[in-house]
Formats: sequence, C-alpha cells, structure tokens
Amino acid sequence: MCERLLALPTSSDFANKLNRHFQSPNLSARWDIPETWLNSQQSCLLSLQALALDESIELSAGVPEMPRDEFYEILILAARNPEQRFVLLTTEYSFPLNFLHPSEEKIREHVLERLMVQDRAVIERKSFGAVESDDLFLRLNLIAIQAAISTDLRFIDALNYYYELLPSSWYPASQHPWLLNSFLALYAKALTPAFVNR
Repeated sequence: MCERLLALPTSSDFANKLNRHFQSPNLSARWDIPETWLNSQQSCLLSLQALALDESIELSAGVPEMPRDEFYEILILAARNPEQRFVLLTTEYSFPLNFLHPSEEKIREHVLERLMVQDRAVIERKSFGAVESDDLFLRLNLIAIQAAISTDLRFIDALNYYYELLPSSWYPASQHPWLLNSFLALYAKALTPAFVNR
C-alpha cells in the first residue's frame, strides 16, 4: 500500500508532504467517534489532508448545516449530480470525522450503496474515467474513515474492491487529484491493526 502511494505523482504540496510522511508513517494514531458535532476552522478538504498526515485540527463545538433528514433527502436528490454531491459533502463535513457520528448512519449507508452499486457498475462497464473522480474519491476518503473504526466489514470490503480495481498507472485528471493520494493513506490506516477499533 505504501509503495503504491509513494509511486503516485506528487502534483501538489500535500502529495509531497504525504510521501515524506509515509516513509515513516504514524499509522497507530487513533480517531474517536465525535460525541457531539464539531466544526473545523478549515475546509473539509484541508481537514482530510490533516487526517492523512496525522496533523491536529482546530475544532469548535457546532451543529450540522441542516437537519439530518433534510440533508439525507437532498443528498438522494443529488444522486445523478456528482458536482452537487461533492459540494454538499464538503460543506456538511468541514470536520470529516463527523461522518462517524451516530446521526449519520443513513448517510453512510447511502454513500456506501452508491459506491458499490451504481459507481461500481459504471466503472466495470467503462473505466474510472467514466465517473467524476473528485466526487468518487471524496466518498472513498469518507468510507475509509468509517472503515478505520467500524466492525462492519462492508466498509473495508468496499475499499479492498476499489483498491484492486484501480489501475496502477491511472491518476485523476481533476481539480483535486490528490484525493486519490489521501484515499490510499486513509485506507492504509484502516488496514492497520494498531489503528482500527474492531
């Protein structure tokens, strides 16, 4: 896993930092499921980078952007609009570990189902280039976070599936290609016995 991550293009400062970090990674760092909703002082994407690098994140008490049932319904309506879904998820999860909160169970199930049914079918029929990669890898990052603390093996199975499906020479041509780098880093954490909570 680390070798594959280190072989990816270093097309951003984050990718360079991650490569240096993974030459001596701290895969034993643990996460806790938030007991209350927490807001990050930085964006969802910067927070994902911090989690992949085992960096601290400045947090404050907060509340979700909208009621959970309302957010779930809006997310369902955005099922065929990957750009809208990307904005919804990055707005809602400025602190990505909020995805672990018990209130997010229906949302986790929806994200997992989309990855393992609709997206999987498109990629198997065509290629990774047939799906919007920023949206796909954002959701894989979130699923990797869940897999690291969950006893539900469907989440780690989804990561295993996408890892095996991913061509070794492919790299996203997208606005945030580094989401592939962070996906591999968070997936590595989910596979580490000292890290996982199962």
